[in-house]
Amino acid sequence: MRSFCWSCHRPVVACFCALVRSFSSFADFALVVHPSEVKSTVGTAWILRRSISNLKWVRSSGVGLDQDPKFLELLNSADRVPLVLFPGPLSFNLNRDSEVAWRELVPPSKRPLFIVIDGTWTQARSMMGRSLLLRSLPRVSFETEQLSEYEFKKQPHPACLSSVEGVHRVIEVLADRDWGKPPIFREHDQMIEIFRGMVKFQLEQENKTETQSRMTIAVEG
Repeated sequence: MRSFCWSCHRPVVACFCALVRSFSSFADFALVVHPSEVKSTVGTAWILRRSISNLKWVRSSGVGLDQDPKFLELLNSADRVPLVLFPGPLSFNLNRDSEVAWRELVPPSKRPLFIVIDGTWTQARSMMGRSLLLRSLPRVSFETEQLSEYEFKKQPHPACLSSVEGVHRVIEVLADRDWGKPPIFREHDQMIEIFRGMVKFQLEQENKTETQSRMTIAVEG
């Protein structure tokens, strides 16, 4: 069996811990991670967890989330406004909606808490459906012309991004609108570089496996 790094949940040969540039985000983020994604070695949740020092983390498939003490504590924080990062016709558009509307949603005395549902889009929709509290929170979304670089995972729509790409985009949009500041040395860009490295490594492994499979068939043939 391959050696495993339990800090980044990757095989040691693909460990990214030495590449991490940890930072504290001006906006708070909380991941609601589907259990299957916690076990995944090609998911992006662990990139976020290792990179953002003030990231909150809740593990749930949606069932029991509304009774989870850790989740309830996040929602009941007096200095945060919880927002679900999830598209929809009624979601607040971070790119286009007005400054006045943003300040009504997140008063200057409070911090936004972006709740990111980490899982496949099918899992995310299911988790939303199972949690009354998630469904009751204001939704926010953003616009982007950038396609996901998650090349070995099929996205249901061209605008769909991975969790790490989505969080990075939120940080950028908030900074562009003067609703927050990016990390002083742009450490959040390193999350994307680590993500790209993970994708490259996975594609190389898949190509290697495919080549070996073809060779085996040729020999047996």
